[in-house]
Amino acid sequence: MRLASALTGTVLASALLLSAAPASLAAPAEDLPAVESAQLSDASSMLALINPTTKLSPEDYTPTKLVSVGGTGLTLRAEAAQAVEDLIADARAAGHSIKLLSAYRSYERQAALFNQYQSKYGTAYAERISARPGTSEHQLGLAADLGYTNSRAELKEEFGQTPAGIWIAKHASDYGLIIRYPQGKEEITGYKYEPWHVRYIGKEHAKALAESGAETYEEYFQMLSKSLEEPKAEASTVAKEEESDSSDKSEKESAKDSEEVGHGVVKEDDLLVLRFLPPYRDWGFGFTE
Repeated sequence: MRLASALTGTVLASALLLSAAPASLAAPAEDLPAVESAQLSDASSMLALINPTTKLSPEDYTPTKLVSVGGTGLTLRAEAAQAVEDLIADARAAGHSIKLLSAYRSYERQAALFNQYQSKYGTAYAERISARPGTSEHQLGLAADLGYTNSRAELKEEFGQTPAGIWIAKHASDYGLIIRYPQGKEEITGYKYEPWHVRYIGKEHAKALAESGAETYEEYFQMLSKSLEEPKAEASTVAKEEESDSSDKSEKESAKDSEEVGHGVVKEDDLLVLRFLPPYRDWGFGFTE
């Protein structure tokens, strides 16, 4: 369950949400893992972005090859399942009784949950505690909710202050996971602080995000998007420079040709002048010897 911030149908488009990321955080493109545009647009990509204003396409997307996480009966995509299993095992070895509470949820399951909350509490409150179908990150098969055995802090902000919550925040990136909804960043993510909700993006990207200065996945996603734009801008600049060089060369060649014409060829205007110089034999007005 997510504690979504109060967002209505008049919410700004996701592009505006992304623009909230401070420009000063933008890491140089060469410091980021290389990505292709499809990785940032396909629902099947481990980098797919989804939030209250960014719906999945198609909305009823279902990931393929979901596997059970540690025999719990809850499922995730294989790479995410392995990461969560490893994190839970290592956390337990460190003395933290972490357990899996929720994983993949289908479009239909999310729709049923949201409709249930909407009928009971009304739309405004339902949007604060649950995602609309098609905008739930659990539908990607890459997100999981973690709990603490025998804890009263399950699915509460207080979980972030428990030894288990602190351990998860410190070590999640080692497994390719991130705390998807950090504290104080709901205006960017669209959700309140959820220290129990982890999202798989892969070890390379989890490390890059931590080193980039981004505090949310929205900000990191924007950096990746800009890294795709920079090569295009560079190519355009090179093309303009080549066009300019070609133009300069053409002008120089034209000037050279003009100079050569001035030194070796008699122009038509020059012939007119010569016709009126002595001895006037070429005038044709009867002045002949």
